[in-house]
Amino acid sequence: MIGMKYRRSMKRLKKLSRVLFLFQAVWSIAFAAVSFANDRDDVFDILDAWTCVRWGEDNIAWVVHYPEELVEPWVRSERARQNMRPEQTDEIRKLFSDELRMGSATAVLLSVYGYGASQTNIAPADRNIVLIDSSGKRISPIVFEKKLDDPISGLVQGFVFFPLQNDKNFRISVKGLVQGRETIFTFQGVAPPRGAIETTAPAPAPALSVPVRRKQTPDEEVVVKIPTRKNAPEKPSSPEKPRTEPPKLPEFEADAEFFAPTAPIAPAVVPEPEVQPPEAISPDELEAQPPEAISSDEPEKPAEVTAAPPMPRRTLENYLKAWSDGDTDRMYSLISSESRARISKESFAKEVMSDNFRNAISSGYKVSWTGNSASVTVVKKIFFVRNLETRQFDFVAENDVWRVVR
Repeated sequence: MIGMKYRRSMKRLKKLSRVLFLFQAVWSIAFAAVSFANDRDDVFDILDAWTCVRWGEDNIAWVVHYPEELVEPWVRSERARQNMRPEQTDEIRKLFSDELRMGSATAVLLSVYGYGASQTNIAPADRNIVLIDSSGKRISPIVFEKKLDDPISGLVQGFVFFPLQNDKNFRISVKGLVQGRETIFTFQGVAPPRGAIETTAPAPAPALSVPVRRKQTPDEEVVVKIPTRKNAPEKPSSPEKPRTEPPKLPEFEADAEFFAPTAPIAPAVVPEPEVQPPEAISPDELEAQPPEAISSDEPEKPAEVTAAPPMPRRTLENYLKAWSDGDTDRMYSLISSESRARISKESFAKEVMSDNFRNAISSGYKVSWTGNSASVTVVKKIFFVRNLETRQFDFVAENDVWRVVR
């Protein structure tokens, strides 16, 4: 009897633990979804506060500033969206901070879309793109992307870095968007609280002039004039509307000529010229002719070009997979013996783990081969900015095994 009660109690505990586990899982998913939505909304609010759009002559431009308070909500939203591990979260935080030089410079992204026949030119960018601080001082950039110096047609985006500004009350000035003057980009600077609705106070209604009623004295007589038919004011007669006659329809003659739709004319078929078959050559004549005398009218087929030998391709895939996973031991074993003699395993691990190229590999890459060298191109995305970066990897054969040259 005691044993049966014990088994029943254990079954109930197991059922209860399953229900609690399921409830905890559902609660964790719901909490993660709410946290992701809140962090994502924070990112959008901050970006809205630090984005300014201006129209120019045959162009439209916008400037975005990336403040430090944007880093944490963006990292948390990416961690929830991609289900990152803790070490991946630290790496993407470092990537974001390094790319935007957080703590050492003030970064803005200038985007110009030229849609006219003539190109937009803001060169020289180091003099035509300046930061104006709260005191009115004009500060030149310390670093900017060189493509902003080229004539702009279509969409061009480039980062511009200024000396670090502790005072966030600054503006960005760009010359060249409008001929003869500069364009000023101002920012709201502080993101509104989440869920807040911006309202404006209604304009006060104009005061109505109410006639003052004079008090009547007891001695005054009040004469009330009752309107009659004789003294009633005549209603203004409304002017008669001019009568408009309906437009006359065009008259058609009964014996008018009628043109029926014609079927499309098929294009003329040009007969192909007859090709006479080549004369047959007897085996005796074929043996008598030297090899160089035999010709063919058909063009020679180009030799098939393989993208890459199978072994270097497999070595590259293993190397990039180990790099994406953070397996530095595996990567070190795939480099050449000469490369291992130049760099130690510890220095190699520190170098490859701090390289921002690694974080973009997991999102996909494109490979093009030239002999035993591979060019790997990745896409580095920061919000709506898309930058391409290419690295070259060389290979050498050692004991019938391809290895990476570092």
